[in-house]
Amino acid sequence: MNKQTKGAIAAGAAALLLAGGAGTMAAWNASENVAGGAINSGKLTLTQEGSTGWTVNGQAVADIASYLAVPGDEIVYNAAFKIGAAGDNLEAVLDVDEGSISGDLAAALDPAVAVTLNGAPLAGGVVTDANDGQVVQAQVTFNFDATGTDFQNVDADLSEFTVTLTQQ
Repeated sequence: MNKQTKGAIAAGAAALLLAGGAGTMAAWNASENVAGGAINSGKLTLTQEGSTGWTVNGQAVADIASYLAVPGDEIVYNAAFKIGAAGDNLEAVLDVDEGSISGDLAAALDPAVAVTLNGAPLAGGVVTDANDGQVVQAQVTFNFDATGTDFQNVDADLSEFTVTLTQQ
């Protein structure tokens, strides 16, 4: 035998040994369709409804932009929101996105949200799918908390702050 033939036989034998060492080329396989179904997602929406209003220390303020706040003031925004909530085990909370309030005075305002439904506090402050289509009242309170001479002659832009409804 010549060298080329011996080389070809050796290469073929090596390929067979390697293929055999890697296991067989055949494999058993089985599958079965399972009884399942479609799954759908729910929703979570928040839509402001009707008129809004501002009070400071319990007194109505027609134009909050012209009010000069002092430490200790309780600035309250009242609004109604229609809830869109659908989903098993859905729980969400209304809150204020503090990042949506700009200006140096924003650091001295501590926003808190109270939610009522038909005049009664919303159970635990939590929105569920049972609230779908209902209109809740939200009272956003900004407590102006400052001491000393901090936060004089500064502002906070409350013209377009954001109320959020966030799943928990």
